[in-house]
Amino acid sequence: MIRRRSLLWYACLLGITAGLLSLSLCSCSREEGTPTTPTTPARQSLQLLATYSLSVTEPSGLAYSPLLQRLYMISDNRAEIFTIDTMGRVLGSIPVAGSDIEGVAVSPTGDTLYIVEETPSRVLTVLMTGAIVDSMTVQVRTDPKHALEGITIGYAGHRVVINEKTPTMLVEFSGKTELQRLTLSYATDLSDICYDAGGDCYWILSDESQKVMKISRSGAMMGEWSTTAQQGEGIALIGNRVYIVSDVDAKLFVYAKP
Repeated sequence: MIRRRSLLWYACLLGITAGLLSLSLCSCSREEGTPTTPTTPARQSLQLLATYSLSVTEPSGLAYSPLLQRLYMISDNRAEIFTIDTMGRVLGSIPVAGSDIEGVAVSPTGDTLYIVEETPSRVLTVLMTGAIVDSMTVQVRTDPKHALEGITIGYAGHRVVINEKTPTMLVEFSGKTELQRLTLSYATDLSDICYDAGGDCYWILSDESQKVMKISRSGAMMGEWSTTAQQGEGIALIGNRVYIVSDVDAKLFVYAKP
């Protein structure tokens, strides 16, 4: 009788131990299978190096010609393309018969300018004399008040334009043939764009979100930084510097390129 009780007690003990082991294994299995949510790094700020006042009011698009070593800038209230140095001093201007001009780009050969007209949603090809030799309409806007805002010369000499909002979109062209369009939902608006040949990516400025975004050619976010420029409307890269013009303050901001 005593031996039978001992065997029963030993069997119960084995059953409890097995049960506890089973619960432990199940718990481990659940913990290992729980998905983790990736954390997004906090947005950092661009390091401000210098600020220069501009004599041109309401500056908008900005572009740099490595060949000519000068910046080209647009003004919202004057139908001219201004050439400025890296301290914001005006070197000259090119009158152009455009309307509602917002963005500017320079050809790799330095002999042609491309500007975007917002309300007509057109890209104009302009010689250095100011003569318009070609135009191309871009069908992307849904609201004429929020249409084309910026342009850059990208990979393989392709023209790349951005639409301000509704939709916030990038459209790439080879000549007049559309290659792709990408909806960019990383900001509430898009103000200007600059192609970085060294990184094979775009730097895009947002006025409303007050930030700069580094975007791959496929549209993926590679990084973003806050800026101190209020109502930034133009962006250009020169070496290890980022240049941004502020519409409301009429200033040129110089930042260290991250």
